Amino acid sequence: MAVKNLVSIAAVTALLAQRVGAVDNGLAITPQMGWDNWNALGCDVSEDLLVETANLIVDYGLKDLGYHYIVLDDCWSVGRNASNSNSLIADPEKFPRGMAAVADDIHELGLGFGMYSSAGTYTCGRFAGSLGYEEVDAKTWAEWGVDYLKYDNCYNEGQAGDQKISEARYATMANALNATGRPILYSLCNWGEDYPWNWGSTIANSWRISGDVFDYWDTYDARCPCEGADSWNCGLPGFHCSITNIMNKAAFIVSKAQPGAWNDLDMLEVGNGAMTDTEYVAHF
Repeated sequence: MAVKNLVSIAAVTALLAQRVGAVDNGLAITPQMGWDNWNALGCDVSEDLLVETANLIVDYGLKDLGYHYIVLDDCWSVGRNASNSNSLIADPEKFPRGMAAVADDIHELGLGFGMYSSAGTYTCGRFAGSLGYEEVDAKTWAEWGVDYLKYDNCYNEGQAGDQKISEARYATMANALNATGRPILYSLCNWGEDYPWNWGSTIANSWRISGDVFDYWDTYDARCPCEGADSWNCGLPGFHCSITNIMNKAAFIVSKAQPGAWNDLDMLEVGNGAMTDTEYVAHF
């Protein structure tokens, strides 16, 4: 596997400002770091990919530098098991040994295992989402040995457009995760919608502040419409956002970050091919 596939989970504001109100699960005292397959590989996932990557994280010395989580993004399930509490089913072709075995392999290397879902009826890739199934899904992940949840915002059934509505939707999963008794780092991926920096710290360890990052340094893309001084207060988070676009958004909300609760500037694009080496170094 090429080094270019090593991307950080949270390129976050590393301000250690003490404030009250942070979620108290003892996790993410410093910003979480690790690898997520999405930016480089999308839906091309398998248990071999995860275990191979975990070994590379160790072999390249990244584990010693704090890269801890191996996160499986979208496209990993084939639906729900109606005969077993509607629990999620891992794709048996991609993960023939099952998720618990993958988690065990990752844990043996001293790393954490992360997974993905959406606070909607479907994930962004139109696989089964977790809206309405929070308790059963949290229990399933805990049984599998999951240490990290990236929780997206697709197909949210209109449960957005207001801070209280979005907070309540994401808090349902927070409560379900806490009820399992397993420490699971909770990463909100709601694209900065409904100002999560105002409420995310009470329920989660990090929250996305913008539309999806793309492999641009400062290229304008109409699909990421908000720029300039009002970019942090954008009703259309969009996607294909440049690095500088997201950094400009973060500049206005640095003070919202604290140990255990962080602004998430989305994943690194390092090595994906569209920026210069100097720009990748700066992003890293």
